[in-house]
Amino acid sequence: MSHPSYPHAPQNGPSAPPIPHPPSSYGGQYQGEYQGAYQPGPYGDVPYASGPGKSFMTTWILSLLLGSFGVDRFYLGKVGTGIAKLLTGGGFGIWAIVDLIITLTGNARDKDGRPLEGYPENKKKAWIITAVVWVIGMVVGALYMVMSFAMASQMLVGRNTPAPPLPAVSEAAPAPSPAASEAAPAPSSAASEAAPAPSSSATATATDANSLVVTVSEGNTVKVGVLDSLYISEIPRMSYMKPQNGGFLAIKVSWETLTGSSRTSPYNFEVYDTDGNEGELISLDEGLGSLPTEEVGAGDVRRGMIVFDVRKGPVKVVVKDEFGDAASTFTLTTQ
Repeated sequence: MSHPSYPHAPQNGPSAPPIPHPPSSYGGQYQGEYQGAYQPGPYGDVPYASGPGKSFMTTWILSLLLGSFGVDRFYLGKVGTGIAKLLTGGGFGIWAIVDLIITLTGNARDKDGRPLEGYPENKKKAWIITAVVWVIGMVVGALYMVMSFAMASQMLVGRNTPAPPLPAVSEAAPAPSPAASEAAPAPSSAASEAAPAPSSSATATATDANSLVVTVSEGNTVKVGVLDSLYISEIPRMSYMKPQNGGFLAIKVSWETLTGSSRTSPYNFEVYDTDGNEGELISLDEGLGSLPTEEVGAGDVRRGMIVFDVRKGPVKVVVKDEFGDAASTFTLTTQ
């Protein structure tokens, strides 16, 4: 009978390695196999297994529209830097632009370091829309600057342009003489009873046809003259003022200090209609030639306009002294 032959080790060499045993029928480990530290689970390791990342589209829209308020960082869960961005107005705009570029280039991450979902398929659309919004913003900004400069230039031109004078009175209606009107202070008894009477301590002396001398205080006298008068429906460059009594009475007066000193002001005058109703003094805008309010020394003259909202017809003009009392009155009739 023959016997199986087995290989013999070489006479002078190392012995043959042992033959590995097959795994057991119950799923044991391979004998002699290196066991590494990494052991995959049943489904393998899944990155960011805690949940999906934030949306790229939402982050981009928030960064584009509300980046200066830090809303995009609040959405990504970065509350601390979101508050800092809000308080600094998006880092004075620079931080907001940087965050928008980071989002558009796909480098934005949420607070856990996860990339944004939907970036590859939406990045082209986001870039195009962002570019369009930026171009529109620059065009609108340029137009706003041009309009602002134009308005500022117009305002400067308006300030440097002299105001149009109030219309002159017609020659057919010259100003009445105060001397003649003092003899008849009001055109009707009703007006005379309603209008305040001159102070008994004050005196008024008639001079030329349209002026009179008034004592405003002890030792201080002025010469008040009526240079022009007209009844108008609208004050030039003050169209926003609407008359409550049908129109405005504009009187151009002169105020000359004869002795001592005096203080000129539109408030030195009052007017009353024929029913004794006091007209409202209108404060004229700068440049319309209002009678100035200032001290006037002896020999100096000031001229200017005073305007009242009063009913058309004969009016009683009262000149007041430095104590606010009536120093003189005269009647003025304007066409």
